Amino acid sequence: MKSKPKSPAGPTGTEALSAAIYAVVRAIPRGRVATYGQVAELAGLPSGHRRVARAMKTCPASLPWQRVVGRKDARRAHVAIMDCEHAALQRRLLEAENVCFDEAGYIVLRRYGWLPTDR
Repeated sequence: MKSKPKSPAGPTGTEALSAAIYAVVRAIPRGRVATYGQVAELAGLPSGHRRVARAMKTCPASLPWQRVVGRKDARRAHVAIMDCEHAALQRRLLEAENVCFDEAGYIVLRRYGWLPTDR
């Protein structure tokens, strides 16, 4: 019986996707946000917003995870974390970076949204 050839050492597909996602998140500047969908597209995962959400649940502690938010509509974003304590933490961290929320709790993307061309 033949044994299967070993794959070359390196990251698995999931690890490579997470690395691409984390690289995009690291690039988001202080005081700016990007939606899960934007991060997915920039990481090469069109329609991968759910994959980004899963990756963010297990991201490295040094990653500025708070800068990734849910998209409400074309103009606004919001904290999309369901756990109240973590949602409040994300909001506090963003406010500490001078990201403002409107009266309804949304972030105006025209003012605080980020794309790599903003650099």
